[in-house]
Amino acid sequence: MFDLSKKVVLFAGGGGYLGCACCLGMVEQGAAVVVADLSEEKAGQMVEAIRGRFAEARVSAVGLDIGEPASVASAVAETLGRFGRLDIAVNATYYSPGKTVEDLTAEEFDRSCRVNVTGSFVFARESAAAMSAGGSIIMFASMYGLVAPNPRMYHPPMTPNPIDYGAGKAALIQMVRYLAVHWGPRNIRINAVAPGPFPAPPVQRDAGEFVQRLAARTALGRIGQADQIAGAVAFLAADESSYVTAATIPVDGGWTAM
Repeated sequence: MFDLSKKVVLFAGGGGYLGCACCLGMVEQGAAVVVADLSEEKAGQMVEAIRGRFAEARVSAVGLDIGEPASVASAVAETLGRFGRLDIAVNATYYSPGKTVEDLTAEEFDRSCRVNVTGSFVFARESAAAMSAGGSIIMFASMYGLVAPNPRMYHPPMTPNPIDYGAGKAALIQMVRYLAVHWGPRNIRINAVAPGPFPAPPVQRDAGEFVQRLAARTALGRIGQADQIAGAVAFLAADESSYVTAATIPVDGGWTAM
């Protein structure tokens, strides 16, 4: 199952914590993967790490600023030039200055929307235009696009998960619904995963009490590890999910059920 050996993937945000695990998982299933990241150096490091495990892997790296339409178009064009087609496009990017409601300026909120909403729209549209035989687009939403963060989880000096992050992720969920209906006749599916508490390794290392609070809030009583998101992404990419579109799949340990 989840044979991706004939698939070409463009993965935006592929150099990030969750993106790395997903890129590795898709290569394991046989896909050709273009790892795209704001940091081309991080993308290149991920490509080298993949090749270290899979010597025959079909992978390449590209820089991608999802907030700049020309950069998005260039990444799609490079994918087509390198592998001749595009079957799967994954967007795991985000931006936030991480400020409180009281401190966040209108200009900073606009910048977040420019990257998280407008950039995601442009990425989806450019990717769909390159999918002449249909394909699958996968957006990374969040549990905080479905429910609000509880400020009591974030003890000072931590600030709660910022409003611009959640607002952008909620917008992605509606964008997925809209575009799924719009592109369905072209056999282009678009879905989202909504990760729950997947704190990055530095947070796991340095904020143990916070991590324990996150774990206790889930139905399963534990935080997520990066490779646990990869299966959901592979499913949405593969032909096994060919009748799934417009869906948002929580991968949150049951957080949003409670």
